[in-house]
Amino acid sequence: MRYLGSKTLLLESILNITRSYSEGGVFCDPFGGIGTVGSYMKKNGYQILSGDILYFAHCFQVALIVQNQAFSCGNLKKEYGISSGKELSEYLNRLKPKDGWLVQEYARERLFLTIENAACIQACIDCIWEWKNTHIIDEEQYNVMIASLIHCMDKVANTAGTYYAYLKHYYRKALCKFQYQLLEPIVGTEKNRALLMDAGELVRTNQCDILYLDPPYNARNYGRYYHLPQNIAMQRIPKPAGKSGMDASQSGMSDYNQKEKAVDAFKQLIANARTGCIIFHYTDKGLIDMEDAREILRKKGDLEEFYFDCKGYHTTNRSKPSQHHVMKVTF
Repeated sequence: MRYLGSKTLLLESILNITRSYSEGGVFCDPFGGIGTVGSYMKKNGYQILSGDILYFAHCFQVALIVQNQAFSCGNLKKEYGISSGKELSEYLNRLKPKDGWLVQEYARERLFLTIENAACIQACIDCIWEWKNTHIIDEEQYNVMIASLIHCMDKVANTAGTYYAYLKHYYRKALCKFQYQLLEPIVGTEKNRALLMDAGELVRTNQCDILYLDPPYNARNYGRYYHLPQNIAMQRIPKPAGKSGMDASQSGMSDYNQKEKAVDAFKQLIANARTGCIIFHYTDKGLIDMEDAREILRKKGDLEEFYFDCKGYHTTNRSKPSQHHVMKVTF
């Protein structure tokens, strides 16, 4: 899924900086988003503690980070004869397309999806919601199935990357046929965790070896930019208004989206950090001024700075400019 601030192209550089401190241990990502960094670090041998305040992002973290083995079908085998992730995907893809709130509000009224794709997605939503409400699937199964649904929906969404607005005409990817496919887990042996929790509270109440911080860097409210995935995950039928289709129930802004609160929130988070290493990934044009960040981090321990692009990273004794700025603190 496309996600604001995703570090997909920078994962190897993040790993290199992390390994310069430790080859393993507990890697904590309290602003974990859809699990891009956490799942990559899991793949490379770290035990992961991830978090986010958005429920749809939490679902992705469960699917990619918490889940270690192939999808467990549980009651689905007894009730429907579904005994594997492949059979589950095939079952959902055979559902009869349905009309409903998604079709009306986000295909007919707003061009987020074609009517044909929206009707297939609607059928999947109604089925998965019913299975959860009748206890045929448990919370973890639901998280994995919903993350998979949102991921596949995003592949045919008529958007430029978020759900804040749709394109005026159907782009070629929106004309592709929706196909449900279960997300494959990264096989692991460690007991990884994903917490639906504010980053400050997560850091205050949990110890780790490496604390990776990639907070929001501007005033974009992720709950509003991803209102449709969030409503689907929350089992919430929206009352949409305006071009974006958002409703009044969308989540409020994080302190990190507000310039007057971001520095104090960061200062408190760093003060409460129970770790041996902090890796702070931010932008020079963020709401938190870099001089403020340096001052806060220097009080915690020894500070190193790196600039890197998608091809790698280098230390500040070289002058090559880059928009990606990482500070590492050890103590």
